[in-house]
Amino acid sequence: MVLLLWLLALSLPQHAAADPATDFEAGNKLFEQGKFAEATKVYETLLTNGPAPAALHFNLGNARFKSGQPGRAVFHYHQALRLTPRDPDIRGNLQFVRRSLGVSAEEYLGRQFLRTLNLDEWAWLAGGGLGIWFLLLGLGEALPSRRASFAWLTKTSGLTGLLFTTLLATAHTERRQAGEAVVAVAESAVRPGPLAESKAAFSLRDGTEVVVLDTKGDWLQVRAGSQRVGWLKRDALLRWE
Repeated sequence: MVLLLWLLALSLPQHAAADPATDFEAGNKLFEQGKFAEATKVYETLLTNGPAPAALHFNLGNARFKSGQPGRAVFHYHQALRLTPRDPDIRGNLQFVRRSLGVSAEEYLGRQFLRTLNLDEWAWLAGGGLGIWFLLLGLGEALPSRRASFAWLTKTSGLTGLLFTTLLATAHTERRQAGEAVVAVAESAVRPGPLAESKAAFSLRDGTEVVVLDTKGDWLQVRAGSQRVGWLKRDALLRWE
């Protein structure tokens, strides 16, 4: 029953929140008509018009999955989640694709917490906390006789601002160092070293999510799951930023 619900969700693209472009709506109509390859082309064209909203990545992920490209679908779902990390439809469709591939992705509790907000939201919280702190400091200078009455509030806002600033820096660092990627070709051989002559140790199929550990020329060292590590060609992967 749950799988059926998510399958239905994959069939209903999200619409842009405000003033959707004509091409975006045209892509949605093509999707609804079952013309997934044509819808994909329209959505891909829209990606060249500047920063893409989460709705565009979400719809493109749906179209890619329906076109038999699970790796590219996973890529766009992750791109959408970076913009709207708490969207249940995006998370649900990503989990549906993972289940359809028979894979799962482990996420540490700390990472889950840092990704409950996007970087802009962490920045707003940090800026707000520090802004209130500076305001209270200024008020204390202007009203020295009453400074003691709200000293606790000044200290609390300062600590809160510092906490959110630390979380913002941690979230930013975590995203830069995560090195997450997904295999976006039918099957890619993973080798023990960054050489085409190396005998393949194992292979990864389309849609497998990996962590990038190192780079050397056109090769990337990746970890798939908790133990399997090897090298594959850069063009076999899509990385989200």
